[in-house]
Amino acid sequence: MGKTAPGQIGRQAYCYVTTQHDGLFLHPFLNDIKPYAKGDMMTRFTKFIALILLTTASGILVSLGHAEESKFGTPRGDEGTKIFTAPEHPFYSGEFRLKGDRAFLVGSMSDAAPWDHLDYAGKHLNTVKGSIEIEVNERTNTGRVVAEFVEGNNRYRIVFDRFAAKAPFQDGGIATRIYEHGDSNNGDSLYPKTWLYLGGWGTATMYKDNQVLYKDYDAHFMVMERSRDPKTHEVRYPVTRRLPGGETDPAGMEIDLWVRSKKQNSNNFPPFETFVHLCWEEVTWR
Repeated sequence: MGKTAPGQIGRQAYCYVTTQHDGLFLHPFLNDIKPYAKGDMMTRFTKFIALILLTTASGILVSLGHAEESKFGTPRGDEGTKIFTAPEHPFYSGEFRLKGDRAFLVGSMSDAAPWDHLDYAGKHLNTVKGSIEIEVNERTNTGRVVAEFVEGNNRYRIVFDRFAAKAPFQDGGIATRIYEHGDSNNGDSLYPKTWLYLGGWGTATMYKDNQVLYKDYDAHFMVMERSRDPKTHEVRYPVTRRLPGGETDPAGMEIDLWVRSKKQNSNNFPPFETFVHLCWEEVTWR
């Protein structure tokens, strides 16, 4: 340190530590001149070293924290709250296996025109014994839907195993996590706008007592939100729109299956020569 004048113990240069975003900086400055003792200087030096170590350790912990956070993914913007399509999930298999029970037929297989096989009022719903089984791969648009039911003395079976899209939203013939019907601009407006957990479009064949009844008819199935009031069985549609969601009830779920002819008949509702409409109110995911 150099020599000191008589009676003067010495001068001490102090420094302080500041931290910035990009690191640790030491800024020397000459503090007030003070006499010091060896013990005092060692104490200050020890505190100074401890501060450096503490600051360095804090930086390491922050870095580890960021590493741990990135391990579980860091959302970009509002990405964490958007509704993702199924293929945006890294482990999406595309394989769906469902079963529907507690079936009813809208109208009857023996109805003569004119008939209403959508029956918004819920006045012509016939409980039938039967079920539907869905085993499809949404990614490959393949699989099989088989529905069976009994009405009167006749047993009916629908085999729906050819899927094809006629519109982009149908995603090749089988689609999931989309809106359809109503004012969704997807499909017709015959039914309320509903969220489809799964939907399929294509061609089916219907059998009556093991004999072909309807061959290669247009078919459509929907695993959808509940469309009917559980007490009155009414479809509350159409109604004056007050909220942007559809007229269905997201608290419930059902499976609907439509089989219809290409031939039209304006006396019926919907206006087809044939329109078979089945619904299953109990849905099991397997």
